[in-house]
Amino acid sequence: MEDFYSPRSGRRVAETQHASFHSLTVKQLCHTQKMVMDCFVGQETLLTREEISARTNLKLSSVCGRVRSLLDASLLQKRGTRRDVATGKSQELLGLPKVSA
Repeated sequence: MEDFYSPRSGRRVAETQHASFHSLTVKQLCHTQKMVMDCFVGQETLLTREEISARTNLKLSSVCGRVRSLLDASLLQKRGTRRDVATGKSQELLGLPKVSA
């Protein structure tokens, strides 16, 4: 029997929990997850969490939680970084998963 581990916590999870989480489709997402996914109109769209927050009018803390779950489900992908001109800090760029050609 194969052990499954949560990519987020690193803890062992049941096979059924692992299978149900990875079987999520866009239709089964909660309302706020759909709002986040709607920000991405194509492969070329890359956004930071702050940009998603501005586009959806969701609090940054809500966006971070929704993005984390979408990353865990492989519906979004980290696609690079950008330096914030105001703070000088590096921010992750998020986008739809790259399609293999």
